[in-house]
Formats: sequence, structure tokens, C-alpha cells
Amino acid sequence: MSDDRTAADDPYGPWGPVEEDELADLDEFLRVSAELTGFDVPELRATGMADEHHRTTLAHRVRDEHALVHLWYVGAWPGEAPSSTRAHDHGLVWRTFRGSPPGAAAPGYGSWAEAPSGSAPSGSAVSSSAPSSSAPFGGTSSGGEQQ
Repeated sequence: MSDDRTAADDPYGPWGPVEEDELADLDEFLRVSAELTGFDVPELRATGMADEHHRTTLAHRVRDEHALVHLWYVGAWPGEAPSSTRAHDHGLVWRTFRGSPPGAAAPGYGSWAEAPSGSAPSGSAVSSSAPSSSAPFGGTSSGGEQQ
């Protein structure tokens, strides 16, 4: 595929460099970030990552909108490891699908036995009743008969 596309051809819009001065101020950085991520400024502040992501952005000479979105959603500048474990754990990707980063939050004893809230369609609840067989997984009992 050729790279002769114009901004009008890009389904994601006119992505391009972000002016250096535009992001020097934290409030302006958050305004631009809110516009790009779809989360509002209070939601971005609530992640606790605003200052760290602002410092990460200012540390990079080349800045573009894709990199800013990647930073907020994944907690890392594209092509780099997350700036901290906290940055990864507080990435917007987890809030987007109401999930938790693996190993970051203890779900609680027995939570695996229940469907996540709001995820199971009506009529498809997980059954909590035990199988009637004493054989594991509905296998055969000691008499060789299927239970």
C-alpha cells in the first residue's frame, strides 16, 4: 500500500504533529488529551496519571496525536515500555471495557464463578448448582455407568 494518502483518506481523521507549545501547559495538555481520547478532563485527572503523562509527552521531541492516544490508553509511549506499572494499570483501555489489568487487582474469592456485571445476556446466567453426579465433570462413577 502506498503512503500517498491525504488526511481526507484517513478514516481516523487528520492525525499529525502536535505543536510543541500547545502541550507545554498541563491544562492545555489535558484539553487536547480529552479531545483525542473521548474522556473528559476530570476523568483523565481521576486516573492519577495526568502529571506523569504530561512529563512523558514533554520528554519526546516528536509528538503526534496517535502517540498521545496510545500513551493514555496503554500507559506507554509507542515503542517503549510503560513509564511505570501504575501507568499501565491506569490506562484508559481498562476503563473502556470495564476490565482490570491482569494481576493488578484482586477480584476476590470465588469471583470467577460469576459472570461480570452487565456482561451476560438475559437468560444465560451462570448456574451455581452442582452436578447431580458424584463423579467429576459428569464422568462415569465407579460402577462404569454414565451419571
